[in-house]
Amino acid sequence: MSYTLFKRAFALLILSSSLLFANNFILKNDNILPQKTVDKINEIGNELASKTGVKVFVVVIKSMEGKKIKEYESAIAKKLQPPFVLLTLSLQDKKVDIVQNPKNLVDAETILSPLPWKGTIIPILTAHFKNPHAAVEAAILNGYSEIAEQIADKKQIKLKSAIGNTNRNIYYWMRILFYSIIALILGNFIYRRFIKR
Repeated sequence: MSYTLFKRAFALLILSSSLLFANNFILKNDNILPQKTVDKINEIGNELASKTGVKVFVVVIKSMEGKKIKEYESAIAKKLQPPFVLLTLSLQDKKVDIVQNPKNLVDAETILSPLPWKGTIIPILTAHFKNPHAAVEAAILNGYSEIAEQIADKKQIKLKSAIGNTNRNIYYWMRILFYSIIALILGNFIYRRFIKR
């Protein structure tokens, strides 16, 4: 009897300690991100925070009610302990931004780039999805994962929960294929024009 009571108490202790150290990295959601995305972001965020000490937070809102995004972010950032990264997206205002403290944690310009082979958030948001919430979900999850992976790379660690960036890899290999074909055509032209004579 006391052995099963001991096992239950031990299991409760383990469960409560894991919940105690688990963080919610979604500061504001406005019911835009589904629970599975919130869970994945929290999984990546907890692993990153435990391995590096850097916390990455997300704010996804419908509207900033007339505020500028920098004002809105600075009000939230004042409450956060450095080191942190804050990813903010406002749907109606069509604004997305990254705030970080210290300033050199991630390359925000690359993450927010509108170029599909470079950026991870804006190219997905500007794609024509039938369901705009699905685009927001994909963009935030990809952006969050990219932020976490950049921090992990700087700290020289690997994240088990990271999702990787398939788009960037596809564009990389497409570019290699494209330039290889151009080089073959150019080489063939030079061979036929000058060497074969």
